[in-house]
Amino acid sequence: MSDSSAEIPSPGATARRPSLSLPRIPAVLRTAFVNLRQAFANDGIRRLGITWMLGIAADSALTVVAIVTVFNRAGVVAAGVLGAVRMIPAVVAGLLSGTMIERIRGDRFLALLGLIRAFAAAGVCWAVVSAGPTMADHQVTLIALFIFSAIAATAAAPVRPTQTTLMPAIARSPQELVAANTVWSTGEGIGAFLGPFVAAILMGMNQHGLVAGLAAVAFLATALISAGLRFEQAADAAGGATRRARRGLRLRDGVRAIRKQTVLAWSMLGTWGQVVTRGLLNAMSVVAAIELLRMGQGGTGLLAAAFGLGGLFGAFFAMTSVRSDSLIRSQLVGLLFWGLPLTVIGLVPITEVALAAFVTIGVSNATYDVALFTTFQRATANEDRAPVLSVLEGVIGVGAISGSLLAPVLIGVFGPRLGMVVGGAILPVLAFFIYLRIGRREQIIVVDEAIVGLLRRVPMFAELPMTAVERLAAGLHPVSFAAGDALMTQGEPGETFIVIASGEVEVIVDGQPVHRLGPGNGVGEIALLRKSPRTATVVAVTDIAAYAVDAPTFLAAIAGPSAAAAAERLAAERLGDADMHRAGAATS
Repeated sequence: MSDSSAEIPSPGATARRPSLSLPRIPAVLRTAFVNLRQAFANDGIRRLGITWMLGIAADSALTVVAIVTVFNRAGVVAAGVLGAVRMIPAVVAGLLSGTMIERIRGDRFLALLGLIRAFAAAGVCWAVVSAGPTMADHQVTLIALFIFSAIAATAAAPVRPTQTTLMPAIARSPQELVAANTVWSTGEGIGAFLGPFVAAILMGMNQHGLVAGLAAVAFLATALISAGLRFEQAADAAGGATRRARRGLRLRDGVRAIRKQTVLAWSMLGTWGQVVTRGLLNAMSVVAAIELLRMGQGGTGLLAAAFGLGGLFGAFFAMTSVRSDSLIRSQLVGLLFWGLPLTVIGLVPITEVALAAFVTIGVSNATYDVALFTTFQRATANEDRAPVLSVLEGVIGVGAISGSLLAPVLIGVFGPRLGMVVGGAILPVLAFFIYLRIGRREQIIVVDEAIVGLLRRVPMFAELPMTAVERLAAGLHPVSFAAGDALMTQGEPGETFIVIASGEVEVIVDGQPVHRLGPGNGVGEIALLRKSPRTATVVAVTDIAAYAVDAPTFLAAIAGPSAAAAAERLAAERLGDADMHRAGAATS
């Protein structure tokens, strides 16, 4: 990942990789924690992380109580069918998420989803608390659980693609984006641990309805927190897409973008396999806890809590291991250790081994998620990000349905133990084939990281979200000047803003040199901001390599309050310097 303070490398230059020696590990950890602290300082990232954590905790607890209740009343087949029924409408909702983000804004959409999930959790609470002892009562309870669980899953499906789409519109650098995804993954780990853990305790006390009631409160909190999200520019609330890109359902745009990027297509296949295995895990964990490991009614919750605990460790691991040049390899390692532990449980059905296996799966899940979503965010252009992530969510839904339906088949054909062994072998095999196709790929970014880093060095662009910087980078075109050439002349109309990549220029006002500027500085903003002629002449002292952007693109990039304020401050400072030199020349 490029350092924003580094100069653009020469073409063909090979970056040296630091060796993995033990004395360097503390420095790596310090860097990771600095990036994480910066991410937490970003209010938008903090809000997304908190709402994701609360949503995962509530959804995990709600899923546990619903599956266990259905299992107790109708067996493993019904529990597997519940997983499929929950996901069928969720697939449709996930596919539509990109359109909804672009139509009604991401923050409003998240708030609406939180309210719907709270209603569904309240419905599950009612179904559990009002359940009667007769067979007819059991049927009513099952029907209600299926309906409200489907509503909850349908409202949950768009949350992930919406938050993933909004993250680059809030993060200000590639490093902050990885840190933001780590915050997100950490929140998932905490939520995936606390939700099932609390559910296990309350269900052990026969308080199944209270679990669903607390989930409803948590979902309501996500709606309130999401409503407070703020964006630098209006386009950022739609994930960075321009108005011209917002048309129709755009699923075909997502499929087209995925077909262009081989990395996205193979990563999506890996995601499908991972979610199939997760669907298997959801159903098989109930059988393992109650029948195979004899852990009792709270056993499913304890295994899920171990998974969440692993997620916390995994988030820490991801901070130190996931880099932009190793995203594919991090995905493959995550897939490998997602499947193997499930096989181990089948081979060694001991409670302690199962808990350790679920912790390992949690570690792998967190690492995989950070690598996967960073890959999709960085390998997709702004205008395609929402539809691509909508397609991804559809694939996730299909995988979840497949896994839920496959679980009872494997258990019925092979039995609980061998079924887990077979199910756990799916991902290692899939990871091997994906490695053969894209395992050696390092660069997946659709924009030039060096140019983005150069723009970050310009003070007025420093606070822009990544989506805005990428829009600006897309509007740049390279220009060059020989020593002695004028980049712009005082009094002429201003039509472009120029960012210096290499070399040095001199700024001259009324024939008097004012100061010299080098790489990472921009010139020409005053005429564009004030819609006035150029206030200075800028001459190349050495040969210059630079990038120019036209006035409409420049003004659109700094339209937000933070960037506009920074641009005005810089313009005022430069005009003040010019006035001081004029005054000095007049008195000399």
